[in-house]
Amino acid sequence: MGVMTTTHGTLHGKAALVTGGSRGIGAATAVRLAREGADVAVTYVDGKEAAADVVRRIEALGRRGVALRADSADAEEAAGAVPRTAEALGGLDVLVNNAGVGVLGPLDELSLAQVDRVLAVNVRGVFLASRAAAALMRDGGRIITIGSCMTQRVPGPGGTLYTTSKSALIGLTRALARELGPRGITAN
Repeated sequence: MGVMTTTHGTLHGKAALVTGGSRGIGAATAVRLAREGADVAVTYVDGKEAAADVVRRIEALGRRGVALRADSADAEEAAGAVPRTAEALGGLDVLVNNAGVGVLGPLDELSLAQVDRVLAVNVRGVFLASRAAAALMRDGGRIITIGSCMTQRVPGPGGTLYTTSKSALIGLTRALARELGPRGITAN
């Protein structure tokens, strides 16, 4: 398989960070950003090999890729991945808040530790990464936060905690759009 270079993609010369980018939606997003011309950093917690594979896929497209270990539940690591990305890639133009955890179960069986972890990753981590990105991001940047259809349609019992966390992101994203809009930074 040869190296394919993208020199005219819509994101050529841009730098992106995808939290939780070692697998699933995050990995697919990271590779797509690279296909569009961006250099991409991905964060992971336990999936070091999976993150390295995503970096190889990014590099096969002729872009720079970086894997950063950062747990979005840890306040310092959630925010710290942003300047680490900017340092490695020479700036930051796109933040994709993808890292998330889903704990499903009956309301009366959810432990406080589960509540704290879900809110730390799905809400606080997104807030902190977005705040760090806004401080470093070039005007015209993009903040994209992955939500869930469960904020509108709850298919059955057991989704209270997860839905709560993803619903908070709707308000956060709207407020980010208002606050950062004058700089041409969109939040979706």
